[in-house]
Amino acid sequence: ESAEFKVYGNLGHLKSIKKKNPDMIIAVCGCMMQQSSVVDLIKKKYNHVDLIFGTHNLHNFPQLLENCKQSDSMLVEVWEEEGEIVEGIPAIRKYDLKAFVNIMYGCNNFCTYCIVPYTRGRERSRSKSEIVSEISKLVTGSTKEITLLGQNVNSYGKTLEPNIEFADLLIEINRIEGLERICFMTSHLKDISIRLIEAMRDCDKICEHIHLPVQSGSTKILKLMNRDYTKAQYLELIEVF
Repeated sequence: ESAEFKVYGNLGHLKSIKKKNPDMIIAVCGCMMQQSSVVDLIKKKYNHVDLIFGTHNLHNFPQLLENCKQSDSMLVEVWEEEGEIVEGIPAIRKYDLKAFVNIMYGCNNFCTYCIVPYTRGRERSRSKSEIVSEISKLVTGSTKEITLLGQNVNSYGKTLEPNIEFADLLIEINRIEGLERICFMTSHLKDISIRLIEAMRDCDKICEHIHLPVQSGSTKILKLMNRDYTKAQYLELIEVF
């Protein structure tokens, strides 16, 4: 809630700036916009905003921006459901030697306190070939380290046909010549397999580090959080590592 208040505060601050620069375009996007109550509030109180869109149609931003330039009123386009993963979207990389690569989107876990499955959609994995191709192109440049990203990377591949495991993806990426370091986050304990642990042991490019949130040291609280593991299971897995 405090993060949402900051967004509203920033939008209020931008109103005076736009008065001085009428050609300025203000666009608001992301998880917050997937909530109809948020969109309604912005439409009511922040009519200086030009464009609102959500998480599922980010790839349409260039066209939405062009449409916005041709319109005199606020443009709102929020998809309620996620579509197919769109590949080949141009990216501006922040660093020369390292890059972040999404391998999946959304989440199926529905932790009690989390809004992600409702705003980012259900779990969808990118194909292994697309991921390997993207990383290979990065390595032909100056990239030496990549970080694989996902709400729960350990469940990668479950939505693909046929299913593949996260360990299979790591092994394939480890074969890319010129790549030196492989990192990944975030991991959910309930989906960690022995094959993943073995892949981390056997693949020389995988960094000896794993981001494995504890969330709580109480089994009772973990159950209330809908985390699907106990304190004892967490400690047992750490022993395996």
